[in-house]
Amino acid sequence: MYNSPVLFDQSDTIVEKFTMQPERRKYLIISDQKKTDVVKHFMNDIEQQVQYESYEINGEADLEKVNEVLILQKMGTQLYIAADWDNAVDIFTAAVEAGFTEEDIQTVIYGPKRRYVYCMKCYRLNEINKEKEAQCSHCDAMMEVGPFFSKVRKGYIGYPFIPVKSF
Repeated sequence: MYNSPVLFDQSDTIVEKFTMQPERRKYLIISDQKKTDVVKHFMNDIEQQVQYESYEINGEADLEKVNEVLILQKMGTQLYIAADWDNAVDIFTAAVEAGFTEEDIQTVIYGPKRRYVYCMKCYRLNEINKEKEAQCSHCDAMMEVGPFFSKVRKGYIGYPFIPVKSF
């Protein structure tokens, strides 16, 4: 069974800076902020070497345009996303729906990343920090946050347990 790629806090697609992929025939750069240092530096590096397009998004209308752009890309296009977490997830999801794979995408996240745990008791997602234990905000179950991310559930698996009471 194939599970579509999902952007999560430990994704292989998340990088500190973009790197060139010489086997690619075209680069597509999508950012949600005015040409940040990471994007400017990368564009300077590739300026005369490869064909590229660059798009900036500033809202829902721009995201719809990005969806159209992603769908029209040919195989061999390398996608570079530079955005905050929410916009990066939207762009990443649209790219996967358009046929991009994890190998086709590099992502730089501005600001904090989000992390989710999937409660195995009530089957709901909860946003968490880096803690190893969390309480479900839906059913109040205490969960041990497992080490594995489920692409199907879009979160780390949360194993319910009964906390030991202190006397």
